[in-house]
This record gives sequence, C-alpha cells and structure tokens, in this order.
Amino acid sequence: MKQEAIVLSADCKLNLESYQRAIRFDSLDDSQEQALTLFELASSRLLPKVLLRPLIIDTHEEIGNLPSVVIGSVRFVGKALAALKDIHRIIGYVATCGNELEAYDLTELDMLAPYWLDELKTQALACARKKLREFCKEQYGITKPLSLNPGSGNVDIWPIEQMGGLFELLGGTQGIGVELTESSLMIPNKTISGLLFASPLTDYESCAYCEREQCPNRRVPFKERL
Repeated sequence: MKQEAIVLSADCKLNLESYQRAIRFDSLDDSQEQALTLFELASSRLLPKVLLRPLIIDTHEEIGNLPSVVIGSVRFVGKALAALKDIHRIIGYVATCGNELEAYDLTELDMLAPYWLDELKTQALACARKKLREFCKEQYGITKPLSLNPGSGNVDIWPIEQMGGLFELLGGTQGIGVELTESSLMIPNKTISGLLFASPLTDYESCAYCEREQCPNRRVPFKERL
C-alpha cells in the first residue's frame, strides 16, 4: 500500500556563539547591533521542517551503462544510484531551514546581512537534518542513514535535473514552504533533498566523489570519481 508523506517540525535553538564566530562578530564594529537583531529575529521566526515519504524501488536497471531505478512512475538515472543495488525500501525527503525570512527586507541592514542570514539558516537546516535522523531511527530502526542527493557532487553522479522526479514522488512540498525552480534550485537555499536508505554493504557519501575542495558543507574527504 502506498504510504502517505509525513511532515515534521524540528525544535531548534540557534547557537549565538557559533553564529558570532562564523560571521567574525568582533570585527563588525558599527554593525554588531544589527547582527544581534537579525539573530533574535531568526531565533523567533525560523521553523525548520522535514517532508518525508517511505518508498519502494520497483526495478533496478541499467540505461546506457548507467545505474537506474524506477520508483512508481519516476525513473532516476546516474552513477550514484549504484549504491542502491539490492536496496528496495528507501525514504524520499526534503529538509529545510524554513521559509519564514525569505521575504524579509535586508536592504536597511549592513551589506553583509545576507551572509549573516545564510549562517543562521544553515544552523536551522542542521536542526531539520537532526530531526530527520532521529525520526528514521525511532520509526524505522535506521541507526546509520545513508543519503543520495541529486545535484550533490560532480554533475555526472546524479544530475540535479532529476530533482523534479523526487518532488513528484513526495507529492509536492508546499506544506513545508519549499519551491523548486525551473533550473532545479530549491528555495529556501538552505534546503536539501534526497533518498535515504540503510545498507550493510556500503558507506556511500556523495562528498567523497565531489571535487569541490572548498565546499563549506563537505562531510568527508574527496575519494575518487565514480
């Protein structure tokens, strides 16, 4: 039976010390008060959320020598999908920092304010990711979740253009305030999506195959090209 999508809200307490360190608060001089005001605003408004749905892989195939899986009416093709060999149950998800400050006018603040807000949204996204991991552990017994993410890593691993198929499987993301643009970018920008799974046979991390050395979100060192 087709399982319904689940929406989770994540409790989140933003860390002032981490925020100040990231934005080099001590060197802001005249704009310190503005930076603190933005922190308080984000603390009171940002509501990180998760949308997830348990899914079944119907078939594993190869398309033009590339691994492929079919889930419902959606086909995904890419090198990363080799990690799903022998996997049948997965969880599609979108986790976001929340869209509560997307329309907030930063023009009256310091020119660095968008950077400050991005740091706060990154913290909120971390809360959403933690909520996703905790829920999967409690509800599905997944103690070490692995994740495939469209657009993460080099372009040939799992093309970002296939993200629309994932959103289709989730039944839309309006309930958590996430939009997908025509160029397959997610709004808010601090949003992640993917297929979560558990496997005793692999420790797949898309970061290991991404050649962007200076990526601020890198979790593991570069390993090799797939």
